[in-house]
Amino acid sequence: MENKVVKFLVNAGKAILLPVLVFVVFAVLTKGRIVNTRTVLVILRQTVMPTIICWALVLNMTLGVMNFAAGGVALCALIMGGNISNMLGMGLPGLILFSIAIALLLSFVIGILFNIMHVPAIVLTIGMVLIFETIPRIFFQAGVIVPRRDTFLAREPWCFVVLLLVFIVFYIIYNKTAFGHNLRALGSNAQIAGAAGLNVNKVTLHCFLVSGIFLGVAAVLYGSANGEVLNVTAMGSMVIMMDAFMGVFLAFFLAQYCDLTIAVFLGTFTMRLLTNGFVAMGTSATVRDMANGFFLFVLLAISANQGWMDRLRARKENIRIANEKYALKLKA
Repeated sequence: MENKVVKFLVNAGKAILLPVLVFVVFAVLTKGRIVNTRTVLVILRQTVMPTIICWALVLNMTLGVMNFAAGGVALCALIMGGNISNMLGMGLPGLILFSIAIALLLSFVIGILFNIMHVPAIVLTIGMVLIFETIPRIFFQAGVIVPRRDTFLAREPWCFVVLLLVFIVFYIIYNKTAFGHNLRALGSNAQIAGAAGLNVNKVTLHCFLVSGIFLGVAAVLYGSANGEVLNVTAMGSMVIMMDAFMGVFLAFFLAQYCDLTIAVFLGTFTMRLLTNGFVAMGTSATVRDMANGFFLFVLLAISANQGWMDRLRARKENIRIANEKYALKLKA
């Protein structure tokens, strides 16, 4: 029991170490400008929507599928759902209901096409982005305006309440349901899981549907944060998912030390902390992008080579044991 507690505390410390280290570094570089309650609250608020999108993305990534249409789904769901809600006078409840329903429908379409067409996910989802950006332009050329009275979900404390609720939902779905078990099994080894009787197409479709729920919630928060959202073209909606896109890889790195649900939040928060830290230093957008990319590259390189480092340590330990045994034989 004590060993389990110690192991849990050690892993928790390793998971938290990265964002804490980044925060300390920027606290020094900015001479304490980011070390205040207001700045931390702003960073946490900016983390909410990317974290929810990241939870949607990691479900697909567990199966090795990258959903580049996530931003398009969220934008289309927001513009279509927001305008329908405005026309019916349903306010925030209508915005939430229609945004999630449309995001589910769009995600269902992606899942069905993916199972039927058997084309690489990157090809299918990028193509669907262009379609999802076109749909709202046909019906609502001016985009959508979310009434000010319905935008409070993007402000604290409501944004953190939404984050907590989605956190609980994701944790239960991923860790406590048969779907989550099947998802992890397919992610570990799809061939063995398929041979054991799992329906790969069914699990994949369910994966897109569940991710659609999270994208619908993210769409509501995006509309609440911006108030007025315009239509975009030429894959402009991918901007919505880019913060989460970076957080996904960091989440899988941190997931070796804690539950994936927590790792997603820590990874996304760390990326937002990096961005805000460079902004506080007055660096240009180009330098920020290069630094973020290099930071992510280093972490992924460390993660990818951990097996090699473990084998190296094991080899050194075997050499040490062999030398000790040889020394004992000489003495005998």
